[in-house]
Amino acid sequence: MKRAQVWSLVGALALLGSSQAQDLDGEQIVRKAEEMHRARDERGVVDLVLVTASGKRERRSMETFFKQGEGEDDMTLLRFLSPPKVRGTSLLTREATGRPDDQWIYLPAFKKSKKIASNKRTNRFAGTDFTFEDLRTEDYSGNTYRRLDDRTVKLPDGPTECFVVEATPKNPDLSGYSRRLIYVEKKRFLIVRVEFFDKKGRHQKTLTARGFEKVGGLWRAKRSMMEDHLRGSKTVMQFSERTINPGLSDSLFTKQSLERGL
Repeated sequence: MKRAQVWSLVGALALLGSSQAQDLDGEQIVRKAEEMHRARDERGVVDLVLVTASGKRERRSMETFFKQGEGEDDMTLLRFLSPPKVRGTSLLTREATGRPDDQWIYLPAFKKSKKIASNKRTNRFAGTDFTFEDLRTEDYSGNTYRRLDDRTVKLPDGPTECFVVEATPKNPDLSGYSRRLIYVEKKRFLIVRVEFFDKKGRHQKTLTARGFEKVGGLWRAKRSMMEDHLRGSKTVMQFSERTINPGLSDSLFTKQSLERGL
């Protein structure tokens, strides 16, 4: 589906009353949650705290860039700012419908970028609790969606009425997960929690978003946390800067730009 068609669909859905919204299927719910709060491009600075199972903490900061690409294939760039040992380490993702995404990681010590093989997408990125697979927008062509029973979810911001959607990869060999459960707040269509289940069906990780605020007219989570229940670790993220639609150039999201570094 073309982006303009998606916008038209979302615009129509936004006019539906709550009773009609109850009739949406799983994919429609997730699409609406994404498109209602979608920017053309975006820049941010995020402070991270990596917490090990033993309680050891490591602080980092990272600059993030996002831009819509062709169709549903978006582009993201993540670049560490501190501490010195990871400064300049960067990840470029150019999504690709119907095939594995193109991802490159840049390591300053080697002064060149390396393409991430599709079978490495389940690896953790730079010691965080996020895998390379996690660092892309929703892959509609690569998943099937099934709406489950609605639930009231206890979140840090309080009990929240949610739609619950199960996302299952169409090609299990291209994902580290057997399924995900996506929780969408009914009132504002915000994704507030995602639960990840490993190949054995175990609840492996939970991503929780909180402290939503309006930025440039769009809702954004001020703080989020990815917790790995099997490892006992977690990665906490808090945005200190955020700009909606700053007019980023396509040239920022290239291998050449990645290798220029900071």
